[in-house]
Amino acid sequence: MAPLPASLGSQASDRDRGEANVVTRMSQWADNHLRLVQNISTGMAIAGIVLLIRSVRLTSKFTTSSDIPVEFIRKKVKLRGRLQRITECGLEIEHVPITLPFISSWKQEPCGVLLVKLAGVELTEAGKVWLQKELRPSQLLWFQLLGKENSELFCYLLVNKLSSSILRTSG
Repeated sequence: MAPLPASLGSQASDRDRGEANVVTRMSQWADNHLRLVQNISTGMAIAGIVLLIRSVRLTSKFTTSSDIPVEFIRKKVKLRGRLQRITECGLEIEHVPITLPFISSWKQEPCGVLLVKLAGVELTEAGKVWLQKELRPSQLLWFQLLGKENSELFCYLLVNKLSSSILRTSG
């Protein structure tokens, strides 16, 4: 292979030096403004996390069963809620989403309750009385989504017995 003419070789080395010079200048600028670079990185990471949380709807308040994404039911996601009342049809629970302090302060939440039926349980009058004895209005509950039919959600109900007994003794 024939050697490159001198003029082409010098152009290539000038370009390499120019690119290296740009990288060196950018590196020097980043070193001189390290705090700014760190703050920009942190801001971008926080924005990314907020967008991720919004995209998976962890901070959304569900007021009807149709609001709940199908993936949540397929993945049997556990949601947190506050018991409103016990009816013949099941439990009326107000969904309490995960809150982010700086977002929830200006975000207005919609009102509504979810009708939750206990999976595998037919709620009789005696069962309703027992639930009213065991659960208190406004008690925080976790419910695991198993299925949905019309406006009803079929769920496992997860109750912290320690907090339940504390509520019972203080109530």
